[in-house]
Amino acid sequence: MAGTADGLSGEVIAVYRTLPARILGWLMVAGAGVLAALTVWDVGSGQREGILGAVALVLGLAAVAWALFLRPHVVLREDGVLLANIVADTVVPFAAVDEITHQWALELHDTDGQRHSAWAVPAKRERTPHRSVDDFAETTTRRGDGGHTAQSVADQAQRALQRWRLDGGQLAADGRGAAVRTDLAWPAIAVLALAVAVAVLAILL
Repeated sequence: MAGTADGLSGEVIAVYRTLPARILGWLMVAGAGVLAALTVWDVGSGQREGILGAVALVLGLAAVAWALFLRPHVVLREDGVLLANIVADTVVPFAAVDEITHQWALELHDTDGQRHSAWAVPAKRERTPHRSVDDFAETTTRRGDGGHTAQSVADQAQRALQRWRLDGGQLAADGRGAAVRTDLAWPAIAVLALAVAVAVLAILL
């Protein structure tokens, strides 16, 4: 099977984003859209004072919403995982995975001892002490009812890793041919840099 842009060749099993992040992100985008419409209305009415500050606010809201809440995601493939975080994307092939945990977020530990975390899939925070009966309840309910959490995604990634190993996949010796790769997400960096630049101009001018 041909390789893909992220360096993995397996079929996509699932793409994960948390529901609260998507809701908050789209609410912020909607707020930016309302502000943009009001700004256009003011310009059309001849009120151009403070226009740069309004543009900076619109761009800032949209940039933060996209970079922090809408862009981050996790792609689980048959042969590895792509962690798309705020300003960097990390590709972790299963051949380099030593362990999968979920203490603070979805965490992939590679054979070099490095830990790679997913911004898009944080750990679920319990508001009340966890009881033994809760473990039984969680195993008898359908996964995904409460949205994607680090534990549920880690479970699915672990199952995919086990399937990959049963199909003949092995840890690469000394990480050869299975290096974890992290690349800067230049579109996200450019969007955030533009928002910061416009905000600075609004303050200085």
